[in-house]
Parts: sequence; C-alpha cells; structure tokens
Amino acid sequence: MTRPVTSDPGSVTRRFDDGDVDLLSLLDLERVDADLFRADCVFVEQWDERIGAPASLYGGQVAAQALRAAGATVDRERVPHSLHGYFLRRGDARVPTVYKVERDRDGGSFSARRVAAVQNGEVVFTMSASFQVPDGQPVDQVERMPTVERPERLPETGLYRLVSTTGRLPAAPFGDRPAYPTRFWARVTQPLPPDPLLHACALTYLSDISTGVLPSPDRTLAPGASVDHAVWFHTGVDMNDWVLTDYVPRITGHGRGWYTGSLFDPAGTLVASVAQEALFRAVARP
Repeated sequence: MTRPVTSDPGSVTRRFDDGDVDLLSLLDLERVDADLFRADCVFVEQWDERIGAPASLYGGQVAAQALRAAGATVDRERVPHSLHGYFLRRGDARVPTVYKVERDRDGGSFSARRVAAVQNGEVVFTMSASFQVPDGQPVDQVERMPTVERPERLPETGLYRLVSTTGRLPAAPFGDRPAYPTRFWARVTQPLPPDPLLHACALTYLSDISTGVLPSPDRTLAPGASVDHAVWFHTGVDMNDWVLTDYVPRITGHGRGWYTGSLFDPAGTLVASVAQEALFRAVARP
C-alpha cells in the first residue's frame, strides 16, 4: 500500500549534514505513481544553521532529483542531453519534495519531459529535460580544456555539499560564508554504480555548487539564490573520476548575475556546459 503523497514538516525521515553526505540517498526517490515521485532525504547546510537562517534546499539537489524523476519515465537507453530549470521559491529542507512529471513527447530518438517540484502545494522549481538515444557519431570538440595542474598533484580539500575537490579555496568574499573557486577538480565522495542517468544527476548536483559566489564587478553587490539553471550534456561522464569545473562570470545587472561553465574529464573531453543566473543584491552598509 502506497503512503499518501504529503509534504508534512514531520515527514522528512533522513537528514544529512556536511560530515555524512551520501549521494545515492540524496538522489533517492519514492515512486508513488507512474509519473509521481517523492523525495524525503535532504541536505542540511551547517553554515545556514550556524547563522540561524532557515534550512533551505540546495538547488543542485532539487535539479538532480527532478532529472532523476524525469529519467525514470523514459526508456533506459535514452540519456539526458539537456535540462533547463527555474527556481521559483525557496525550498524548505524541513519537508519532503514531490516531483510531478509530464510526458511531453516520445519520438524515435528523443524524449521530452517537464517536471514540477512541489512543497506544501506550491511549485518551488520547474524543469524541462530532453533525452536522446546515443547514435554513436564521433564528437568534434572545439573548446579545449584549460592548462591546469592535474588533480593528483593538488591537495584534496573537502567542500560542503557533497563533493571532495582538489585545489585551494579562496577567502570568502562576503563575510564568513564558504566560497568556491571558479576553477577546480571535483568528484563524488562515494562510488556510483555504472548508471548514465545517475552520473548525469551527480553532475547536475555539482553544477549548482558555485551559484552566487562568483566575483561581481560591482563589489557593492552580494550574491543570492539561483534564478535559472541550464546544463547541456555533451558526452557520457564518469563522476567517480575527476571532473574539471571552469566557471566564468559574464555580467551582472538588474539584480542578476550570469555565468557560464565548462566541465572536462581528465582526458580533456568537454562533458558538459552550464549557464546560470543568480540574484545579486545590494550589500547593506553599517
């Protein structure tokens, strides 16, 4: 018997903090119906708790879970090649998230899905995702991986929100909030099974990690939450191995900042590209 689909504050059964993150649990979904899923595992950011901020959902987790829900409704040979998401409301880490999938199209090679992430009857995130049967054609890559030190030669540094990274972290530019470099190697902390959808979800989880902390040309602006997010998967990716993430801030204006990113495997293959907007707000002066 399937339990009712609810977002009761008391119904979250699994919470993780910085020290015990388990990716497979974070991506776990209960299939309530053919196109309806429920996630009751959340990541609790200790930095938020230290400053007394509401326990909010990490956007990368919501996007990754939405992609996994969409992928569960397509044939297994179809892998994601792009996703486009909008963050509509602040997610609450105290309650589960319900994912509703709409099957827009199943063609000969492509499948299109729309997903709404719902909490307490309100949509907090929407995503459109497209899946394709790989056709085996060769990849003609124009962009080259930046010249950087290999991950094996760099000290490994733990970052909150799942991944371990190699490299040095910059000083936090805004108060004592943890900051991320714009270029770093990363991989999951626990091995994933050989499921292309899971590895795409792990990359999606990683891709939101630098949201809002990239440099702004205007130092009177502080970064905020994600507004929208897009990922293009160019090839398969192995998130058990190192991935070089290279983010480039492009422009800020009208309270928003936009950046793009490229993700490479150790061989220099461009495995994915990212584009995202985040809120930028004026810094309160004493």
